[in-house]
Amino acid sequence: MRRFILPFLVFFSFISESIFAHLVSLSFISEDYIFVPRFILIFVIFITVYLNRTQGMLFGFIFGLLHDIIYIEVMGIYLFAYGFLAYLISKAMKVLHGHVLIVLFLTLLAISVLEYYVYGINYLIDATKMSLYDFTTLRLLPTLAMNLVVAGLCIYPLKTFLTKLKLAESED
Repeated sequence: MRRFILPFLVFFSFISESIFAHLVSLSFISEDYIFVPRFILIFVIFITVYLNRTQGMLFGFIFGLLHDIIYIEVMGIYLFAYGFLAYLISKAMKVLHGHVLIVLFLTLLAISVLEYYVYGINYLIDATKMSLYDFTTLRLLPTLAMNLVVAGLCIYPLKTFLTKLKLAESED
């Protein structure tokens, strides 16, 4: 039973991205801003940091593929990005300390890299006409702010859960 909790939570996070994007409206902020929830990437990074690299990359590849299949028509963008970012985060954590602020900073950095990567691919295939300035001010900064709040709220419960899960796996 315990081994199904983590995939269920990651799947719930995947579903909550779409629900959040459609139902939550920040009406007190200008409607020009675009807020993109990146809950799966946040969860994958936390799994990579607090559990292990292999599971982080596996969840990244699986849910990146699901994201590609369900939401976009170009296959492989998120499949590659989530897994590769999990790998890069695991390499960075070998050098850096696992303090909460460092993990939050790396999460924001990974979200920034993902957003620029997706923007670059869309710009190359001529799927977007948004300028780099508009992208940065209207999409990247609001996305980073919203995801920082979400990651800040979720980091302690997920860190506790994942460290307990890691301890339970090491005992088995």
